[in-house]
Amino acid sequence: MSVIDLIFPARGGKVPLDHGYALFSALSHRLPGLHELKDVGVFNLRGTRAEGTSLLVGHGSMRIRCPPEALPLFLPLTGAALAIGDREVSLGVPKVFPLETPVSLSSRVVTFKHAIDDPSFRSAVHKFLAELGCEGRPHVGRRRVVAIAGKKVIGYALTLSGLSQRSALLLQERGLGGRRHMGCGLFLPTVLRSGQERRRDGDPSRSAE
Repeated sequence: MSVIDLIFPARGGKVPLDHGYALFSALSHRLPGLHELKDVGVFNLRGTRAEGTSLLVGHGSMRIRCPPEALPLFLPLTGAALAIGDREVSLGVPKVFPLETPVSLSSRVVTFKHAIDDPSFRSAVHKFLAELGCEGRPHVGRRRVVAIAGKKVIGYALTLSGLSQRSALLLQERGLGGRRHMGCGLFLPTVLRSGQERRRDGDPSRSAE
């Protein structure tokens, strides 16, 4: 098992929908050296979308994707309170989940350097899939803008279908594009609901798109 998902129960009020950078900053404050761990991905918090541009964490969760040997680094987060903007999110006892090997994966947002429109984004997807040796059919979703260190970064939602087991594992382990510490380029299994593709969260909380 080369990579696992570590899921912490998270309790809290409203935080900004676009909180990837703030969450990573809060984690880095408690875990010095996190910046150097390139094989770690930090998903956005899971909760329910509230009015405007807010996420109600409520009884949600925080997912960390990491190699098993990194577990000792993250376990001290149990019981920790993270400052996300002007709100506080409390973490519970985490559970470990192995990666699945579905035929379809989805990412909330994928970003590539210099890929700021649909054609350049699609070109980058094909390029990096080829470099990884992964065969999959890309389905580009909505354009998204995320704020990272005061700068606006453009990305797109992405679903990849027709994946082999090898490709599904590799894409989850490696991700696509950059900024995996801030919730970008991270994939979860896609499930079909009412004829539409949605991501499976692996926990009972709802996703905020």
